[in-house]
Amino acid sequence: MTVEARIADPSQGEHDTCTLEAPDECYCSSFVEGASEFAKEGRLDSTYASFLGFDVRRLQRDFGTYVDDLRDMGSASRVRQVGYRDCVFWLVDDGTYVGQSSIRPELGTPYLITYGGHIGYSIRPSHRQRGYGRRILQLTLERCREFGLERALVTCDEDNTPSRRIIEANGGDFESGMLMDDIAARAEGRAGERVRKLRYWFELPTA
Repeated sequence: MTVEARIADPSQGEHDTCTLEAPDECYCSSFVEGASEFAKEGRLDSTYASFLGFDVRRLQRDFGTYVDDLRDMGSASRVRQVGYRDCVFWLVDDGTYVGQSSIRPELGTPYLITYGGHIGYSIRPSHRQRGYGRRILQLTLERCREFGLERALVTCDEDNTPSRRIIEANGGDFESGMLMDDIAARAEGRAGERVRKLRYWFELPTA
């Protein structure tokens, strides 16, 4: 299949004040608010907090360590250790944390190659359905060029209609849908379900 998708510009001026920033302690207050929102819906690990051993209370008292740990996930040494980097960025609008994205330049595991893809993203619950999802993916695709990527794989669950619309609005070219195996389904909290992962590709033309 020939992949011809290009990065679309769905924002048309919407949220043009948004920036994609490296994690920083200056966003502590709004980040903790967002993390509390994720925690209430049982999705705190959308921020990697649970993965790194943090709950909301520990984030409040030890935010600097959390930021350092997030940055370490993008270090080159992780490629040797686990096969890939996970480079995290925060979507910020008028100084407020809105959501986060991550870029995995190296698809260094079978899971990433098949189901995970190069990019993950999430928007804090109080800021959803405002166009931020489309904007964060657009900005993250632009940032992918800095890692030398010429193409980017972005995936979503077949039943995740909002994410599917975000990907397609940004110009993602549908490749295929793959039924997740039991290991992947458990890892994503969907054990026992038959869920297809939809795979989309983006071309990343040079400026």
